[in-house]
This record gives sequence, C-alpha cells and structure tokens, in this order.
Amino acid sequence: NRHRSLRLAYIAQSHMFHLGEYSKCTPAEYIQLRFRNGYDEELQKRLNTAATEAEEQSLNFLAAKYGKYGKRVEALISRTKRKNEWRYEVQWQDLSEKQNTFETVAKLRQLGVERMATALDERLAAAQVGNDERPLTHREIVKHFENFGLSEELVTQRSIGSFSGGQKSKLMIGAAFWTKPHVVCLDEPTNFLDFETVASLARALRQFRGGVVIVSHNEDFLASICNEIWSVQDHQVTVVNADVVCADEAAEDV
Repeated sequence: NRHRSLRLAYIAQSHMFHLGEYSKCTPAEYIQLRFRNGYDEELQKRLNTAATEAEEQSLNFLAAKYGKYGKRVEALISRTKRKNEWRYEVQWQDLSEKQNTFETVAKLRQLGVERMATALDERLAAAQVGNDERPLTHREIVKHFENFGLSEELVTQRSIGSFSGGQKSKLMIGAAFWTKPHVVCLDEPTNFLDFETVASLARALRQFRGGVVIVSHNEDFLASICNEIWSVQDHQVTVVNADVVCADEAAEDV
C-alpha cells in the first residue's frame, strides 16, 4: 500500500502534451504557476479528471452501480482516520454538502476514483510541510534546472514555445523533481533526448537517493540504472538482475 505522505513524481510518455498551455511562458514562470500552491497542479489535473472518453463512460457506469443515489464522485474534501483506516469525505455530484459521506479507499476503488485520494493526499502533504519549503524564486529555479542541462538564459528569457523537443523533455524531467519526490516513475524518458543528455539523466538517476521505476525499450539505459529489470514479452513477466543483462550484452559484444 502507498504511504499517505509519499511524494511521487510521474513522467508520462506524453509528458510534453500540456506544455502547449504554457507556450508563451518561460520555464521559470511555468514552475511558478505549476507549483504555486505547494503541490503539483498538473498532477492534480491528471488524478482528478478522466483522461479518455472510455474512462469517462466507465466512471458513469461505476457511479450508477455503486455511487450514492447513482451519482458520481465530484471531489474529495477531507480525510479522517477511523480504526487505523483512512476514510475520505466525498462530495457527490448534484447533491448538497449535507449529503457528503466518508468512504474507504476500497469503496473509492470500487467507484474507479482511488487516484482522487492520491490527489488529496498530495494537497494535504503540501499543506503539512508548508508552501515555503522551496521558494519559487528565479534564483532557486535557475539553480534547479542547471542540474538538468538548461541554462539561466533558457530558464528566464526564452519562451517554452521556442524550445526544441529535447529542451522540453529536460524541462519536464526537471519539473518532476521540483517537489523533491521520494519515488520517481518515468515512462520512456529517453525519447527526444540526445546521447549526452541520456547519459546525464542516467547519472542523475543513479545519484538520486529515492526509488526509481522506469518503463523503457532502451535496454542500455535500464541496465545502467536499475538493479532489477522486469521483462514483459508474450504476456509473460520475467524478473532479471540488471548485472545479468550487462553481462549478456558484454558477451554479445565480444
């Protein structure tokens, strides 16, 4: 089970899609907007809204079957712990505040909205730590992105719309690390990156003190970072030690 205070960063394969909304902003302005409330606004959107039409239909079906009076969950307002179990206050669609109920994670999962609990956890964790944990100053933002290969001029003077695919990818990877996450999950992170940047990313992930989960077709990249690799082929999962992968590749090169 996920710890309620865990800070998780997720970089999707389509991670640059939402940057269109910020094309006229500099990276510094983008970070100030995205994290202005102490938590990741983009993660909140992703967790609280249906991503596809099929998902929307699924939520309607589950609400009709398990929701209060067949209603969907509109929002999670608060949480409380009862008998060592978290319960979340649900605001139901089209119902008054008096109709709010406290539901378990199992119930939210049944309704298809368990990730909304994750979103609330993130907001509460940010409030607990304090919004001033990391100042959203130009100096702090520039210092952060220099570690990801973006210069001060790029971060403070250039609009995101003028960035190359590689620069946008560096921006998104850097943004994911802004909250100092405990665990970072990356889906095909080497896309759009040149060899030098991939090497820098691998080095940064090896030095990262938290947990790392990567989905990638780049076997060299995986082997250089991960101590365990799950290979998915023909509907089967095989778990191998990364050292074995490196040894096999070395033998093939001889």
